[in-house]
Amino acid sequence: MTADRPTTSRLAGNALVQAVGTMVSSLISVVTFAAITRYLGPSGYGVYAAATSFVFIPTVLADLGLSAAVLREISANPTRTESAIGASLPLRGAVALVAVVATAACAWVFPFDEATREAVAIASVGALLTLLNLSLMPVLQARLQMQWVVLAAVIGRLVTLGATLAVLEAGLGLNGVVTASVVGLGVTFAIDLVVVARQVRLRPRIDTQYWRRLMAVSLVLGAAIALGQIYFRIDTVILALLRSEREVGLYGAAYKFLELAEVVSAAVAVSIFPTLSRFAAAGDPRLNAAVQRTFDVLLAAAVPVTVVLFLIPETVLDVVAGSDFSDAATALRILAFYPLLAFTNGLLWRMLVAAHLERLLLRVSAGILALNVVLNFALIPTFGYLVAAVTSLASEACSAALVGYVVWRRMAYVPQLGYLVVILAGAAAMIAVVLVLPGPSLVAAICGACAYLAVVALLPGTVRDVTHDLAATMRGAVAR
Repeated sequence: MTADRPTTSRLAGNALVQAVGTMVSSLISVVTFAAITRYLGPSGYGVYAAATSFVFIPTVLADLGLSAAVLREISANPTRTESAIGASLPLRGAVALVAVVATAACAWVFPFDEATREAVAIASVGALLTLLNLSLMPVLQARLQMQWVVLAAVIGRLVTLGATLAVLEAGLGLNGVVTASVVGLGVTFAIDLVVVARQVRLRPRIDTQYWRRLMAVSLVLGAAIALGQIYFRIDTVILALLRSEREVGLYGAAYKFLELAEVVSAAVAVSIFPTLSRFAAAGDPRLNAAVQRTFDVLLAAAVPVTVVLFLIPETVLDVVAGSDFSDAATALRILAFYPLLAFTNGLLWRMLVAAHLERLLLRVSAGILALNVVLNFALIPTFGYLVAAVTSLASEACSAALVGYVVWRRMAYVPQLGYLVVILAGAAAMIAVVLVLPGPSLVAAICGACAYLAVVALLPGTVRDVTHDLAATMRGAVAR
């Protein structure tokens, strides 16, 4: 059974808004990243990467799964939106404050240098703003109004870029750069706060009974999600503890491209999560069809990223980060295959969360994190940042395999790979253009990406169907 057209069209439109807005936001981030790397150099950027990665870990832990739990609740029962948000706000604020203070304090316990500790202290303020913003997101996610989130993110990134350029011009150094990102996060939070407040009465209320019930549901969910995200960043922190700042900077620059790519896939997955929650709660047979459709789209989106990062990593690094980071090309070529795993794995994770199978996810994420940490501590002292890239890819591969197995056993769903034929045809066309077309390799890559899009959009299958749905949605919007 296939998903109905109204649901598909609405999902497609919401995903399109997020994808386009996210790409714009990512392009702004690329410019900001380029300015920072050229100013700080590999060693300075290494300190920046270590600090931001360190702050990321307690940030995802402090969420405690509350965002996903509230979103799942109000997606399944929209009438609960105002009461659930109002009751969760005081709890979220208290947890966020404790997390920020603890993060800043922990930086002085770990064997970081003074520059990293100061950067962590400043970045912790940004972590507080991020956690507060996450407490508002379920409203817009459940109502498929992510255009406001995208708008806030784009404006915030623009503010961050402007503040970063001003800081660099004034020569305020690393702390100034970190402060600029905090300012951008503050603007993003302010915009989202205004938008949500106009839709839902934000009346924080003390409801300890609801907190206990919410925490009972969210703790396992939060641990599963947090541990699954931590191994995405823990290698940078371990690298900072064991190797030079220059190596951390090189690895951080290579990994930055994965972070930028991951944002696009996350936008699509977040867009479909409320629908997955409703379908799972109701036992709706359209669940598998919606997942398969999204799986095909995410796999199709990952392939051109992998092709570019594998074929021309030197050019990508030189154009974006600068020639000082050319030594990171090998790491980037290894990491090029990460999006193929992460894009689709993230969707299957959300499928299990929607079905309340977070305890199984917790076991998977804990095992993968333990594997990642053990391998990194064992191998990084000898082999450096290149082995961190290998262990990161291996960890994601193990996670994808285990999550896929759980989805099969508990939800009787196995991703179908029939559409892979179309994707491979597009990839072959893209590779041929990149390798054969004379001139600058970056221009060849852009032309190759256009060839890829043309193939997957014209051949029968998911992308062409989604394209038609989007066109119908836009025609309907114009007509209204």
